[in-house]
Amino acid sequence: MITVKETLGVSADSFFQQILTSAIYDIKQAADKNLTEQQLHKGYQYTKKMRSKLGSSGDVKVKITELDAPRVYAAEFTCATGKNMISYVIESLEKEKITVTYTEDFSGKSASHNLNYKVVGALYKRRAKKKMARMLHNMESYIRQGSPAQSMLADKEE
Repeated sequence: MITVKETLGVSADSFFQQILTSAIYDIKQAADKNLTEQQLHKGYQYTKKMRSKLGSSGDVKVKITELDAPRVYAAEFTCATGKNMISYVIESLEKEKITVTYTEDFSGKSASHNLNYKVVGALYKRRAKKKMARMLHNMESYIRQGSPAQSMLADKEE
């Protein structure tokens, strides 16, 4: 499991809005559906094509497992080898200051997949934590600049 906790200079509402915008963008790219934020809900599912780091491609089923604005967003990405789970837990500190705890975990469909994840995870944990912290701060920059939403979540998925 990878957990990153960062303090950001934006409001909980604006950060959560960015997550929703990214999710809607991802759904549009994957399923060609135009959704509104009100149509997103806990349990919402869609399928997308993903390419692995080794070049193979396959379908990934995405399911929103928690949606509690502006505090928690969580999703599962299920593929042939197992399930990747991500979550953002947002805590307001001040009007324009929050703490975001990003967590990512993997549950393999077999003992060998779980073992492989643990071995590779141990080797790349430090790099992955830095990448996640950078992603959170990039989201903060987009929000502060008022830039159009990008699919931050899609960049994270594997």
